[in-house]
Amino acid sequence: MTSAPIARRQFLGRALQGGVGAIALATGGGALLAACGTSTKAASSTASTTGGTTASASKSLGSGALQLDWIEDIEFAGSFVAKSNGYYSDNGLDVSLLAGGPTTSVEPIVVSGKALVGISGPDITSEAINNGAQLTIIGASLQKAPQAIMSLAKSPIADPQGMIGKKIGVQAGNLVSFNAFLKMNNISASQVTIVPVQFDPSPLAAGTVDGWYSFITNEPFLLAAKGVATHTFLMYDYGYRLYSGTYCVLTSNLQDATKRAQIKALMTGEILGWEKAFADPSLAADLTVNVYGKTNGLDIPTQTKELAAYEPLYKTSVTEAHGLLWMDPTDIAQNISTLSLLGIKSSQSYFDNSIMQEIYNGQSSLPVPA
Repeated sequence: MTSAPIARRQFLGRALQGGVGAIALATGGGALLAACGTSTKAASSTASTTGGTTASASKSLGSGALQLDWIEDIEFAGSFVAKSNGYYSDNGLDVSLLAGGPTTSVEPIVVSGKALVGISGPDITSEAINNGAQLTIIGASLQKAPQAIMSLAKSPIADPQGMIGKKIGVQAGNLVSFNAFLKMNNISASQVTIVPVQFDPSPLAAGTVDGWYSFITNEPFLLAAKGVATHTFLMYDYGYRLYSGTYCVLTSNLQDATKRAQIKALMTGEILGWEKAFADPSLAADLTVNVYGKTNGLDIPTQTKELAAYEPLYKTSVTEAHGLLWMDPTDIAQNISTLSLLGIKSSQSYFDNSIMQEIYNGQSSLPVPA
């Protein structure tokens, strides 16, 4: 039950280990793209057997696929609700949800046209663009990246300065981001003892280290299940300003009237799905555990708690004012700055908020169908 979330952390760490450079192959249809096509076919087969029910609305816009970047778990609850409640089809688009996994690279699948929209991260998509992929980021689900420093509740590390003189467990794939975080907070590497670790947080529970590089949506729940109380602080709150779960599309599709309408319909469904998921967590957890992710060893209590942990990362002062998935120019600039510290070039031109602007049309939310 806990192996999938831990593997997810390892998968996400790959972006800063040079793995994203291979995404350049997507623009030339190389071996990576062929491999992605194989995994997509398998994912599509899975989605077709776990897709729930869809409202019988007009399909005037045809069909399109949404490529997830991981297995079906609660981080895609909004998509599951949108599919099952007919929020995509109500807007004229028949959407297939393509499951991801540790071998899935989202960007090549979007470039190939096998998916209309893909869920990834600004670091991975920016690297793909830098390597020639004609992609654009059009929305951000998590306004705040989930990276956090976790410690034991009985000896909490309250903030970055609290790490000084302490032993912090950091996975190899997260060393770049952790060192950048130290720099952001004017802490030299010599002031903290970095302990190489894997992804099982048991060493923290055992007292081998004082702190742990974690995701606020993951490891705290793994230890809580073992009766270990923890304290966390979000790295975002101390300078690590980065989106997570960003949506990318082919840039050319934004200029094509038909494709743009399809993208708008899909993203409208996403917004409605997430609004409903947060309003009805029991529905979201049930669909995740018993329908879409029924083969992934998930359980209702843990998925419900994780959904609650995701909510404040989605809902911020920006999204309260403009709506879920909105990308604020100031936040985009902060993402670019953080990516630069991570050694990744990005630019305002990599982001386009016009789809969100069209969907909300000056409103701060969308009415969710009953």
